[in-house]
Amino acid sequence: MANRKKKKMTKKQKEQRTKWIFTGIVLLIVFFMGLFLGENKQTGLTLNERIESFKEELVAIFNPEKEEVDQTKNQETTIRFLDAGQGSATLIQAEDGTTILIDSGRYEDKDKKIIQQLDQYVGTGGTIDLLIFTHNDSDHIGYGDLIINYYDVKEVWMNGNDATSKIYERVLDAVDESNAIYSEPKAGENKQVGPFQIEVISPNEQSDDDQNDDSIITKITVNQVSGLFSGDASQSIEKAIVEARMDVTADFILMGHHGSDTSTSQEWIQASQPEFAIFSAGKNNSYGHPGEEAINRLREQSIPVYGTIENGTITVTIHEDGTYSIQTEKGENLDEDDA
Repeated sequence: MANRKKKKMTKKQKEQRTKWIFTGIVLLIVFFMGLFLGENKQTGLTLNERIESFKEELVAIFNPEKEEVDQTKNQETTIRFLDAGQGSATLIQAEDGTTILIDSGRYEDKDKKIIQQLDQYVGTGGTIDLLIFTHNDSDHIGYGDLIINYYDVKEVWMNGNDATSKIYERVLDAVDESNAIYSEPKAGENKQVGPFQIEVISPNEQSDDDQNDDSIITKITVNQVSGLFSGDASQSIEKAIVEARMDVTADFILMGHHGSDTSTSQEWIQASQPEFAIFSAGKNNSYGHPGEEAINRLREQSIPVYGTIENGTITVTIHEDGTYSIQTEKGENLDEDDA
């Protein structure tokens, strides 16, 4: 059965709430003392200016996103492999609010489920520090334009390849009209985003203009736990990366190309040595995802496999001590004996 966990406030969150309430009460007292004792005249501020200043102080106190967190310390992180149907979307959020979104689901999703989920987890108009489009297929950039328009996206990564779809053009227009930084990362580059260390594994400079094989592959590490995200890259790219002796060891992998047999090769599994694997695919899809051979390659190594096709949204919580837990929205682990 699905492992549901009731969300409770941590001790740290309770302490922060108490601090905010206490500070707010003190400020209220000081504010009204200032009004009635004429402090506004001494500072040269009018009553309206004093009120506006007080509002700004309250916003700074009661908005937890503004509170500085030591990013060198371990932070609890939540990774949600969103149920995006026959698409892919992974939402990564740290305790300090740092947010990374890898891909944005399928454009044909008429219910715009990805937007509903982002509103739930990020908040309407919330901040996305880094939006990575692994490649330009419509099942990975779906509603990317709306995300850029609806949310405060700080930076966007794309692979630099051209595409002819209308959704691709809309995404480019949205990026151009936004204040987001635009980048086309290449293999070997590294970037720190909040507590997340991001290593770019692929593509390299020698692009062959193949959307799938030019997917942006990243290894993201937090609290000494690493995940490997490979878009739709095929076994030929996996082989090239392994032969280049790049470090792709990871605690978990998002299977390439929605779990297709054309990805997640034996060499890739041996090189990455994952403790579990996840794929994103929709029910009754016409592509045959996931592939039986790819799933079996993992099972032969006793590696558990989870999939949105049966499990819905899959949540991996990485704790401060480097341990992790997995919760599924529904269904069973696909590696159960009765799966």
